[in-house]
Amino acid sequence: MISRRARFLFVPFLLAGAAAQTAPLPKHPPLPVGAVTAGRDMTTARAGHTATMLPDFRVLIVGGRDSHGLILATTETYDPTTEKFTKGARMSVPREGHIAAILEDTKILIAGGMTRGGVATASSEDYDYETGKFTVRGSMHARRVRPTATTLRDGKILVTGGEDGNLPLDSAETYDVLTGKWTLVGKMTTPRANHSATMLGDGRVLIAGGTSLHHAVLASAEIFDPKTGKFTATSGLHDARFSHTSTLLSNGKVLIAGGASGVGANNLLASAEIYDPQAGAFMPTGKLNEARCKLPDATLLLDGRVLIIGGAASAEIYDHRTGLFRTVSGTLDGPRFFPSNIQLMDGSTRIFGGSDIKGLSTGKSWIYRP
Repeated sequence: MISRRARFLFVPFLLAGAAAQTAPLPKHPPLPVGAVTAGRDMTTARAGHTATMLPDFRVLIVGGRDSHGLILATTETYDPTTEKFTKGARMSVPREGHIAAILEDTKILIAGGMTRGGVATASSEDYDYETGKFTVRGSMHARRVRPTATTLRDGKILVTGGEDGNLPLDSAETYDVLTGKWTLVGKMTTPRANHSATMLGDGRVLIAGGTSLHHAVLASAEIFDPKTGKFTATSGLHDARFSHTSTLLSNGKVLIAGGASGVGANNLLASAEIYDPQAGAFMPTGKLNEARCKLPDATLLLDGRVLIIGGAASAEIYDHRTGLFRTVSGTLDGPRFFPSNIQLMDGSTRIFGGSDIKGLSTGKSWIYRP
């Protein structure tokens, strides 16, 4: 890097001023990208599962599909202090493509997904941290595979869209931990599955992309307002996409990255865009270094950057100050689809499982350290 002081020596006087201005210091010097290393194996291979932080900072890993294609009712916990996985209680039904959300009473809600036989389920249950057991709760109003779940400011869980086994849904509902009941709210502007949902700084929820009727890939987006219980259309994405990732940035904007515009490797996306709630519009930002889809939630790091992993062997860091993605050192063992990941209290991120390009799940895990 050439400094402002560089190259005054042996430069003609008339050119000295120009030379001093040719290489200004970057406005935002690049930060270290960190590295991915291999961790210990889970007790079971899984993809399409969930990973949720418990009150004691262990991680509850639930369901998914194993390496034989069997949908699982099993669970396990990960202890970051010992790096060990321990088998846990079984759910009431096997699930893959379900949702998991932390409730105000520190229980974890598990709902929906696909169960054995390829059947979508509307059932829900919660995991009690103190007893280590699952208790069956009321059923949702619709069977849902790959919906989204968002914890609202009042503690209710908003679940949107998903597929009922045949068709994408435009319905949405909330779960109230105080009553244990599911309540329908206003319908989305269009049926969606494989979409994203991100709570904005003002408590509203941005719904973006996904797949709709007749396998159409959506560029449309909408906003859910908890005060009215209604969905309202907002400006659309620049690229129609599904199975992408979405993250609320530290500046209040939302990063949408990756996904696919259709079926097949040729339709994977490297593009990314930013939603500005103030303007109500998306704008393109820097591209991923590798196109990727079937991603878990991205991780907002402690320094405000974003870790994106899954859909490729590599991991990448997005910095909203520069609008650029940088590749992290180290890789997974290959492209991993529908893994889970979670950030721990020390700022590191754990990545669990996922399936390969042949659909085979793994029990491997990885550790990202900034």
